[in-house]
Amino acid sequence: MKNRVSCLLVTVIVSLMAGTLIARDINLDAIYINPGSPVYGRLLEKKLEAYQLAGSEFIDRDVIFAGWGDGNTVLYVKELPQLNVAYAYNRVLRKSREIGRIVGTITALKQSAGGSYLFIKRLVEVPGAVPRGETLILNVATKQITVLNSAYPFIDFSVAPGGNSILYESGGNIVELIPETESRSVTVRRPDYADITRSGEPVIAHLSPNGKKAVLVSGSGGSYRSKLTAAGASWELPGVTSATELYWLDNNQLVYRKGASGNYSVCLYDAVTRRSTILLDNSLNTNIHYSSYPKIITFLKNQIIRVYDVRKREMINTCLEGEDASFSPDGNRFISLYLKKLFVTGITSVKKKNTELTKKAKEIVALYHSLLENGKELSNDYSGEYVQKKISAYGSISD
Repeated sequence: MKNRVSCLLVTVIVSLMAGTLIARDINLDAIYINPGSPVYGRLLEKKLEAYQLAGSEFIDRDVIFAGWGDGNTVLYVKELPQLNVAYAYNRVLRKSREIGRIVGTITALKQSAGGSYLFIKRLVEVPGAVPRGETLILNVATKQITVLNSAYPFIDFSVAPGGNSILYESGGNIVELIPETESRSVTVRRPDYADITRSGEPVIAHLSPNGKKAVLVSGSGGSYRSKLTAAGASWELPGVTSATELYWLDNNQLVYRKGASGNYSVCLYDAVTRRSTILLDNSLNTNIHYSSYPKIITFLKNQIIRVYDVRKREMINTCLEGEDASFSPDGNRFISLYLKKLFVTGITSVKKKNTELTKKAKEIVALYHSLLENGKELSNDYSGEYVQKKISAYGSISD
């Protein structure tokens, strides 16, 4: 059974690169269920109806990445034929303004803590050769784009804590680049992480807010080596399976992804006691995001968004499917992507509409059950297991 589960997402590994991409809003229903099936269409309708019930605000379509600029601004990228367009959406005016155009295939995007910059990874076609990777820095205010020399095709940087700078490997060390001043400084020297490096693969550094601790991760495709350094000591961070789904919650606590394809976990780790707590397990993917100002973690249980309030130690099941979920600085609302549609949803509204959303979850469970009973509308050998996972995830809401 474990071997079969580990193969559950084999058809989407190329797209997800085992967590390399921050989000591409993969519609797993379309992979495991015949898109021509009437039940497939009704499933999508029910899931969109859940957003309506939650009072969500629709912003735009064809969106592949999104994040908060400030409390009233959402930054996002639309994927159009032969072109990607970045926008800033003002929630007060309910208007979007274009802030940049990017050719090529965007494989990852992160925004700075204050929303002043977008840090973008893209693939650029090279005639007669393999596409080349580039890191772009987009200044949201001036619309100026700076290109960094970085040939790796997927994400190979992290955002420095609390500021408008990024960390990446350059000249044999981890350096911090501050775009505003174009200044660079060495943050972690290679001898401190040489033991985990692999040829041709990047090392990504994640600094604690006070900069006194660091997690360094090297690898790709779900196979990683990692270490945590603190006060002259270092040790392996156990079970890391993503170089990007990893965040410091404060100067001592981390959240990161463990597990393997089809069976991922969300792990809370204390760097002082070196003990772990599992917040969620047995998920197709996790898509972990941490909103540092309100101290809220978002992740997925088989595509359904869950919210964990670090201060209150409270878990909320939103009953909504989506990816790229993250919270506004005040913690009152979150953005998410579903079917490349960008929504803003108030967490208070989700709580108030719990009864209606639970009823919608039961309707979705009934549709998944009908797929199992029929069997003819399932697309491949792993569809049955996929549908069972969806029934279990939605069933936990409706119980």
